[in-house]
Amino acid sequence: MLDVFRRNSQGWLAKILMLFLGLSFMVWGIADVFRNIGSSNAAAEVGSVKFSQEDFRRAYSERMQQLGRQIGRGITPEQARAFGMDRQVLSEMLSEAALDQKVKSLGLNISDEALAREIEKSPQFAGPGGFSHEYFLMVLRSNGTTEAQYVASQRRDILRRELGQALLGYVNAPKVMADALRRYQSEERTIEFVTLKPSDAGALPAPTPEQLKAYYEENKALFRAPEYRKLQLIIMTPETVAATIDVPEAELRKIYESQKDRYGTPEKREVEQIVFDKPEDAAAAAAKLASGTSFEALAAERKLTAKDISLGTVSKREILDPAVANAAFSLPVNQVSAPVNGRFGTVLLLVKKIEPSSQQPFVAVIETIKKEALAERARREILDLHDKVEDERAGGASVPEAAAKLKLKFETIDAVDRSGRKPDGSKIDGLAGTADVLDHAFKAPVGTDNDTIELRNQSGYVWYDVVSVTPSRERTYDEVKEQVETRWKNEEAGKKLAALADGFRSKLDSGQTFAQAAPGLAVSRREKLTRGKTAEGFDAAMIGKIFSTPDGKSGTLEAPDGVNRIVYRVVSATVPIASFDAANADAALARGVQDDLLAEYIQTLQNELGVKVNEAMIRSVTGADRN
Repeated sequence: MLDVFRRNSQGWLAKILMLFLGLSFMVWGIADVFRNIGSSNAAAEVGSVKFSQEDFRRAYSERMQQLGRQIGRGITPEQARAFGMDRQVLSEMLSEAALDQKVKSLGLNISDEALAREIEKSPQFAGPGGFSHEYFLMVLRSNGTTEAQYVASQRRDILRRELGQALLGYVNAPKVMADALRRYQSEERTIEFVTLKPSDAGALPAPTPEQLKAYYEENKALFRAPEYRKLQLIIMTPETVAATIDVPEAELRKIYESQKDRYGTPEKREVEQIVFDKPEDAAAAAAKLASGTSFEALAAERKLTAKDISLGTVSKREILDPAVANAAFSLPVNQVSAPVNGRFGTVLLLVKKIEPSSQQPFVAVIETIKKEALAERARREILDLHDKVEDERAGGASVPEAAAKLKLKFETIDAVDRSGRKPDGSKIDGLAGTADVLDHAFKAPVGTDNDTIELRNQSGYVWYDVVSVTPSRERTYDEVKEQVETRWKNEEAGKKLAALADGFRSKLDSGQTFAQAAPGLAVSRREKLTRGKTAEGFDAAMIGKIFSTPDGKSGTLEAPDGVNRIVYRVVSATVPIASFDAANADAALARGVQDDLLAEYIQTLQNELGVKVNEAMIRSVTGADRN
């Protein structure tokens, strides 16, 4: 399946399976897993399931294409084997087949109705009003699969997940392990520190021209002009496509009328009920009420509390029994119903309060409806436009040519470096998926047909051409003279500050206070520092060094600017009794334990079922037989 379907099944079991793929050969060894060489026409077998050479070729090719899309270029068979992709794909096929056979032997199944509900929950197939079967089929077609294939795939995935949850859903990490991890992750530190700036280093002698030129010669790479590229791009996102769509007001009104419940609050009623096993008992109770007995008194006679008889304040659809719902919502306030024959007995009802329904007018929600309608239209059009652009590109059209034929906008970036800056140093703005686009564009040759970039977080695509490349070059000394002098001064100041900081640290460790060790410098304080989290003025690496310093000891840090120095002392190291992240830490540790157990379980299944692999067929697919 393609990426859209992988994202639709990214449950914990799928992730654990992928973990197993990476660990299986390290834990048990490749020879144990594939010791038996099959002599049949199958490329691989596990139990009663056989995979043909074409089955493996299809899965292996898809995985190579997936990795190629992720890194922005095609990969060679040699690279794929170096990544261990052949063994990963084969292990995944065998692992899933082993689980499927266990599912079958246990008689696990899921009804068509339950499976349909699971698929309908998927946001990939949702429109403004929920699941759209038409859009569902459109997505399947665009990804080269059929409804039957997708449903079968989801059925297998769900049943594997159910098996995994039954095995591991309640497995937790040992308390000793969890406590140790919690203490490690929740430890908090408090430090006091001073910051040394260039002004604290004293006056620096002015550099001579000879010193600056020598520094330039030794560090030319620091002053090189980066490589710049000229790009032409078609950027297609729901936002860019929606900007070209017009939804008439009449259609928006039609959507509003068909989904009125979404834009209003239904009538709610505070309802009480007394349920009778026999209709004649209900009739007798109704006669008592007619003669003056109160509803509360009748409940008390039957030893029912206020909580026992209350349905709460509910809407009509929240009352599961249709007969009871119809009766409750036809009563006036404070009137008891006639006996109602319900699903679970005969019922007397009392409505104590009515909260009227409310409805937002069309004008109040038109913008919301329009936004949703445009998003839905745009999502549909993107699939169609994607295929059209792909067809044009496959026919050799450049970005401008494809855009002109399909009446799409394209953008030209005259010069940009790998970091997204123009020659004047300013950043390019408004480019969707900037990091991915630049990563791909700086790997692509000039004038070639490049792979489409999928913007997963934005549900869009980018097609691009690299028009020209301005190579990186050495800037002359005269071009960068000011930069050279600035860097030289910063570096010299940094050296002096580092020596000064070491002296302060030694004094602090000998027992002096900051006032004694660094008189005249302002002392700052940071409290509740935690591992792996940044704090104001401290990046993750700096925090890591602070946590490697014993309580009561001091250390030095280079500030993020590369010039200033920080001298700190650990004032306290504490473990809170309760930690905000304790539950998350325990859950993460439990998942790690579950990962290990599931890996062992799958290995046991494979050992019981028996695994055979025809290495000659596998090597033929991967190209290893040609080495």
